[in-house]
Amino acid sequence: MDLESNNNDYFKQLSKELERQYCISFNDTGYTEYEWLDRFGDMPLDEAVSAYAQKYDLTSLKDVAPMVKY
Repeated sequence: MDLESNNNDYFKQLSKELERQYCISFNDTGYTEYEWLDRFGDMPLDEAVSAYAQKYDLTSLKDVAPMVKY
């Protein structure tokens, strides 16, 4: 994804994925868009979400409620 021209779409998708996996939005991360891109911008979105979750030891919703289908 070309982040320069698609920042708005990227952050919408990012927030959606964070909510789906960890029940948080991008705003809950505490990062500004610039800070996020500086730290995770060189990764594909799914890897960035995983790296963020690992950095802050987040537990995925699928691990909390394994019987619920996502």
